[in-house]
Amino acid sequence: MTAISTAGLLPHRTRATPLLSALFLAFAGLVLARVTLNPLLLDLAMNYTEEGGSILEKIHPTFWGFLAIGAVVLVTQRIDLTAWEVRVVRALLAFCATCVGLLVFAAATGRSASVGYVLDTYVTLATLVLMFAFPGPWRRAVGQALVCYLLASAAVGIIEYGLRFRLMPFVESEPVFRPTGLSSHPLELGMWCAAGIGFAAATPWTYRQRFAAAALLLVGCVASGARTATLLAGLSAVILLVAGIGAGLPAKRRQERRVLVLLGVLLLGPVLLGALLAAGALGRFSEGMADGNAMARVDVYGVLSYLTWNELLLGGDILAVRKLAWEKFRLPYIESSVVVLIVQFGLIGAVIFALMLGRLVRAILAGARGSAILGTVIFFTAALSNNGLSSKTTSVFLLLALAIAFHPEAPERPGARARP
Repeated sequence: MTAISTAGLLPHRTRATPLLSALFLAFAGLVLARVTLNPLLLDLAMNYTEEGGSILEKIHPTFWGFLAIGAVVLVTQRIDLTAWEVRVVRALLAFCATCVGLLVFAAATGRSASVGYVLDTYVTLATLVLMFAFPGPWRRAVGQALVCYLLASAAVGIIEYGLRFRLMPFVESEPVFRPTGLSSHPLELGMWCAAGIGFAAATPWTYRQRFAAAALLLVGCVASGARTATLLAGLSAVILLVAGIGAGLPAKRRQERRVLVLLGVLLLGPVLLGALLAAGALGRFSEGMADGNAMARVDVYGVLSYLTWNELLLGGDILAVRKLAWEKFRLPYIESSVVVLIVQFGLIGAVIFALMLGRLVRAILAGARGSAILGTVIFFTAALSNNGLSSKTTSVFLLLALAIAFHPEAPERPGARARP
C-alpha cells in the first residue's frame, strides 16, 4: 500500500509543522480504518449491527477519533478554504442536517426502527470536512492509499475465487460461492471494483500503472459475481481506455488511434469473454440478467402498492413491510434502497434525501476530472441496483473521500480563499 508521508507535499507557502503532520497521519489512518473495519468485522467485537447494546456501539468507532482530531484542528490550526471547498462544506453539513431532521421525524412519528444506518452511514459523513484542514497534495495521498486498498481487495477477491475460501467473515448462505475480498459482501466488492476503475485513472501514476490497476479491478469485479457491477466496470474500462489513447497527439491522429483501439476491443472482447466463460468466471451470467435474484429486486417494488397514501407520503412501518414482502412475494429481504427509503421516510422524505445527496455529490464533482465523475456515476448506478445505500456500509464514505481527494486544486488567485 502506498506510504503516506507529509514530506515534500506542501506548497511553498505552507509550513509542515510536526503537529500538522501528526494530525494528518492520524486522520489518514482513521480514514483507512473507517473503510477497513466493515460491519461484519465490528460485529465480532461489539453489537454494531445486531439488536441491543449501547447507542455508542451503533456508531463506527473511528467517528470518535475523527471528533478528537477535529477538536485539535479547530483549536490549533488556521483553516482557509477555496470557493469550491466552501461550497462542499456547506453542502455536506446541509445534507447531514437533513439526515438528522429525517431521524427526528421518524422518532417523533414512532417509525424509528431500523434507521440507525442513517446516523452511522450518512450523518457521520460530516467528518469528511476534516479533509479540508490539509493541503490538496496531502488529500491526494489519502486518495492513492484508498485506491491501493481497492486494488488489494480485488486481488484478495481473485485469490478467494480460486481457492473457494473467504478471508473476511460472511454470514449469508449462497448457492454459488462468491468472494468478498476485503469488503463485507460480494456485491460491495463488485461495486468497489467498478467505481475504483475511474478513480485509478485519476491517480498521478504512469499510464502503465493505471492500466494495470484498472485491469486488476476489472478482473476482481468479474470474480465477485456482481453482474450489474461487472457490466458497468467493463463499460467504464472501455470508455477510459479509448479516451486515454493518443493524449498529447494532434486531434486527427488521436481520433485515428482511438478508432483502432475501439476496433481492437470489439475484436478481442469476444476472445476475452470466451476465456472467462471457460474459466467459470461468468457463471453468474449463465441464466441471464433476469434470474430469481434480479427479479426479486424488481418484485419488491410491489410492496408499495399495499401502502396507504399516508404511509406512502409520510412513511410506514418497515418491519410490517418486511413481513408483507415475505407473505406476498416470498422475499426475505428488501434489496432496494429506494423502497427502504420510501417506507421509512415516505415519498416526501425520500425525495428530500435524494435531492440533498445529489446536491452534495454535484458540489463535490464541480470541476472534477472526467474519470472521477465516471467512477462516481458507476458507484451510484451499482448501489441503486441493491440495498447498498440503505444499510450500514463504509462505501459511501469511501466514495466521497475519493471524490474529494482527487479533485484538482483550483488555481490561487486574489479572493479565491475564504475563512469559514
